[in-house]
Amino acid sequence: MSTMAVLALPAGVVIATLVSAVGIGGGILWMPFFLLFLQLPPETAVVTSLLVQTAGMGSGSMAFIRKGAADLPLAGFLLLLTLPGLALGALLTRRLSSANLELALGILTLTTAFLFVSASQRYAERGQDRVPLKHVRQYGAVVSCLATASGMLSVSIGEWLVPLMRSRLKLRMRVAVATSIVTIFGTCVAGSALHLLMGAPTDLKILAWAVPGVLIGGQIGPRVTETINERVLKELFVFLLTLIGIHLIYNSY
Repeated sequence: MSTMAVLALPAGVVIATLVSAVGIGGGILWMPFFLLFLQLPPETAVVTSLLVQTAGMGSGSMAFIRKGAADLPLAGFLLLLTLPGLALGALLTRRLSSANLELALGILTLTTAFLFVSASQRYAERGQDRVPLKHVRQYGAVVSCLATASGMLSVSIGEWLVPLMRSRLKLRMRVAVATSIVTIFGTCVAGSALHLLMGAPTDLKILAWAVPGVLIGGQIGPRVTETINERVLKELFVFLLTLIGIHLIYNSY
């Protein structure tokens, strides 16, 4: 495994480039890489994935906070709503078999591909910059349920948070994206801490190679979007998710 750990560097570059270009979290790709390619135990794969994403989301969060783009009270409130789901997800990771987790991840990957195709969130400036927290309470159960998948499989909840903040809370797109990134960073920190407190081991060698790759890829992704047609990029991403999802489901039997 020590010789395979070096592969986390190029994988980090590729994954971070792709997810930063299309605007989603990296867990949906890190988990298949850890489970199928490096064959890590599920609990090790989840906490390592969360720690890698913490590094990637941390730099993005700081940039948005410095610009004042994120609704910090909303991000903090959403993070509180995710804590029960994160704890439940961490427990499920240790209770479910590897095959069951691969099946769940495969189904979630295919679902993400479908939602990514059907979503049409525009970067319009219509909307508001801040939202009263009393308007968010009614979505508490939904956010907590989504966080269960994050705690169990280390996948990002941003794919669902941004549409929620756009369509239901009426935030501007740039504010929704910034708030989502800050919230995801918080969930990665909290999820990692919960898994570590429950005794989940992490692979420090893989982490040491993956983090620099993520930091490099995070700088490449935005530049890729300037040179490659957005529609082609999204089609390639959906195709990749579909293949991974089918393979995970097949591999679980």
